[in-house]
Amino acid sequence: MLRAAPFKIYSHTTTRGGLLKKVRASLGTLAVLGMELMIMDAPPTTAYLQIYTDEHCRANCLFCSQAKESTGELKHIARGQYMPADLDEVVRRLGIAFEKGYLHRACIQTAMYPGMWNDTKYLVLEITKTCSIPISLSVFPLEDTKYIELQRMGLEQLVIPMDAATPELFDRIKGAGAGGLFTWDKHIDGLERAARVFPNVGTHIIIGLGETDKDVIELVGRFQHSGIGSALFAYTRLPGTMWVDTKPDIGHYRRVQLASYLIREELVHFEDMKFDNGMIMDFGLDEPGLEAVISNGEAFMTTGCSHCNRPYATETHEMVYNYPRPVEGSEIIRIKTQLEVNNGI
Repeated sequence: MLRAAPFKIYSHTTTRGGLLKKVRASLGTLAVLGMELMIMDAPPTTAYLQIYTDEHCRANCLFCSQAKESTGELKHIARGQYMPADLDEVVRRLGIAFEKGYLHRACIQTAMYPGMWNDTKYLVLEITKTCSIPISLSVFPLEDTKYIELQRMGLEQLVIPMDAATPELFDRIKGAGAGGLFTWDKHIDGLERAARVFPNVGTHIIIGLGETDKDVIELVGRFQHSGIGSALFAYTRLPGTMWVDTKPDIGHYRRVQLASYLIREELVHFEDMKFDNGMIMDFGLDEPGLEAVISNGEAFMTTGCSHCNRPYATETHEMVYNYPRPVEGSEIIRIKTQLEVNNGI
């Protein structure tokens, strides 16, 4: 049975004449669209967009530069820079890029501000009028009626980021402990309700906020059992934000990546794995099978909606957490070394 969501969506809009004139787009997206000049070793295969507003979000997630108490720049989402651009021109070029096979999906990020709902609908409808590119929307929990409306408008996938891997971390970083609006239970409920409306529902989990291997892997297994996908992000410290932990340990990240892949591909279940003080010690797969998965490299590529590669969203050329393209031989050797640290693989 469908139920109501916890957050009010404001009905009025802050855009001129009730129409959204701008959209934010990642620099990589603008380059693919021919609106910026960039040299890219891995161009984005998804168009990364954000609803345009000049206001800070009414939520207060401590890692986010757009949080209400952040002094960071609105253009930042993780390491990515989302620049204001003319909406009509972006949508026009998006249709051409999709037709030519340069882009395979549009991913729309939202924030909580007055007018968000009208602006979101407007952007989704403008894209669907132009082309049939699959659209994902990343948003906080909504009412069931809004899920249904989005689905009827042509939205293909809905994402509600959990970000934190445990209820305690969630409260400290996104909830009451952060002076925020969100709760763990309402986010879980929002995902489960969305999964009754959309065939494809996903979430994001940020690694490096103080969680253990087991915390993340158990949550990934729980979502997998419910038909909800999980994408992994590496925590990225941004100027002006209020969460100051360092970048995640690469060994921790690789172990979580590998275990999540095994669960996602249904090669093993969470219950097959063994842990010691929160660290995974046994992946539940025999040695030849595990070696084959690691050597294939797919487990260490970007996860998320189909055709999402998020080039360098949380990476630098010196430290790659999620590979935006197939993993090469020398990189597999490096990954094996990273996995071996403190784990005895």
